Amino acid sequence: MTYPYDQNPYQQAPMPYGPGYPMMPRNNGMAIASMCVSLAAIFTCYGAILIGPVGAILGHVSLREINRNPKAYTNRSMALTGIIVGWVVPSLWLLFITFMILAATGVLGTGIQSSFND
Repeated sequence: MTYPYDQNPYQQAPMPYGPGYPMMPRNNGMAIASMCVSLAAIFTCYGAILIGPVGAILGHVSLREINRNPKAYTNRSMALTGIIVGWVVPSLWLLFITFMILAATGVLGTGIQSSFND
């Protein structure tokens, strides 16, 4: 007795699988966190002095990972954004605070100090 689903003895053997697709590079999670923390530092007035360097350090660590294995990760620009924003925002806030202290104490001149007394 033969079954209708038996293999045909004259059928050609199936072709083996091809090489397939190469592994796609993925995003580095620490680079994403670096950019998010650094951008959050822009909106947190005096907290930027503490939060900004955290984002910059995360950016440095993730950039080192990306440089070690460039074929595995794609978001180098996010790590660079985290580093740049993470160092620039706190330094701007420190300059602003320094300017305000110098202006309030009269070191910069009496014209600026008189505007605080009004």
